[in-house]
Amino acid sequence: MSGLVADGSRLASLRQRWAKFSRFCNGVLGADRYERYLQWHRSTGQPGEPMDRRAFWRHEYERQEKNPGSRCC
Repeated sequence: MSGLVADGSRLASLRQRWAKFSRFCNGVLGADRYERYLQWHRSTGQPGEPMDRRAFWRHEYERQEKNPGSRCC
């Protein structure tokens, strides 16, 4: 019985590490920008509805083209 508990806790630990790694990668790659935008929109009490995902990314790409900053390409 203790073997099952140990396997379960190892699996839970592995899932937690995978979740942390995924959040890290999404942060580095910028994949979580839309979620951060939604969080910002809610927390600051912005008027109106937030942009949908497609409109947000269109806006982001336009902003990046106008203000390239420090990027490789």
